[in-house]
Amino acid sequence: MKIKKPAFLLEAEKKLKVLWDLLKNTDAVRFRLTVTMYREKGEEPVVMTMEGTRAENGGWNLEPPPSKRIGPLESPAELKEKLGAIEASINKYISAHSLDEKWREWLGALKEAMKSGRSTEDLEFRSEIPVRAIASYGYGAHFFAPVMAMAYVLEGTDALTRGDLDQASRSVERGVYWSRDEMLIVDPTRRFTERAGTGGTATGLLREPVKEKVAELLKSLAPEEGWGSTQIAIDTVASYLNDNHSHDVESCHLKLENLPRTIKQWLDDEPERFPHCVKPRQSKA
Repeated sequence: MKIKKPAFLLEAEKKLKVLWDLLKNTDAVRFRLTVTMYREKGEEPVVMTMEGTRAENGGWNLEPPPSKRIGPLESPAELKEKLGAIEASINKYISAHSLDEKWREWLGALKEAMKSGRSTEDLEFRSEIPVRAIASYGYGAHFFAPVMAMAYVLEGTDALTRGDLDQASRSVERGVYWSRDEMLIVDPTRRFTERAGTGGTATGLLREPVKEKVAELLKSLAPEEGWGSTQIAIDTVASYLNDNHSHDVESCHLKLENLPRTIKQWLDDEPERFPHCVKPRQSKA
């Protein structure tokens, strides 16, 4: 049985599609997008900001949100202590709800992804994880905020090793944000039976950037008269990714040699997400 996406998520996707079309306008050289989420109880609203400047290759260079830090940088020891506190709070949450075994899978996938070149910027601005975390959407939603928090812990720890205190400080700020009690689902075990089937495996969500690129290439590489067949579309897109984005593909836990088969599976599973026009076959006289 196929689980339908909530209406609010479908509406959000439509709005994001409009924004994406605007950002593809080559006349635009810079953008700033701010989303404010207001809570019913009158709590402080959650504000997310994304900024970008046009890159030389025509794409966008996304910029991390400006630091809210005021005053001098903290010492390496202080930053290390705060990163440790973030990790400890996540481990406490995981253990309290007996999620240790599954969490090891998520944490392992995260470490591998970041080791392969994925950044916290990729995760926060180019994956579904933050949106799913805030909306508490998906069978594995209780892991999304912890994944984001630990991503910043890993990034901050690496920054300290390199002596980059400014980056470590930003990592602490974002790590604290994602490890707050408000971001963690209170009773995750109850959700297992309620939300089964709504998607969200560790490796699957980390592959989102490649999925987005596939959907884009199915349109941008298509001949004016349409694709000769779905298989031709798949092979063309796979070849383009192999030639131009091999590092991005491999950093998302995908094997280049399996790309055609993987893309075909995506098209079969989510045809509405990967529309592609196939020209009608000419009937034989």
